[in-house]
Amino acid sequence: MPIHWGTFNLAPHPWAEPGEWTKEAAEEVGQAVALPRPGEPFEPAGKLPAEPWWRGVSGTVRRTWRAMGALAAEPGVRKGLGHTD
Repeated sequence: MPIHWGTFNLAPHPWAEPGEWTKEAAEEVGQAVALPRPGEPFEPAGKLPAEPWWRGVSGTVRRTWRAMGALAAEPGVRKGLGHTD
């Protein structure tokens, strides 16, 4: 379950990107994921809220996380982006 996202912008990425990324990553490995609306209660042992609810309130999200993941895997690229690892 992604946490601390979907209520307001705290980072330069699109508002709905964490939800899209999490949903896609979970589907790729066949993992169930809970995607509740902010404040929505659910029982983890029961039916999980898995609908991409944010699509009804946000614009289309470009899949930039795939491109960034490829860059981060190359030695030295992250250092050029201000990272020290």
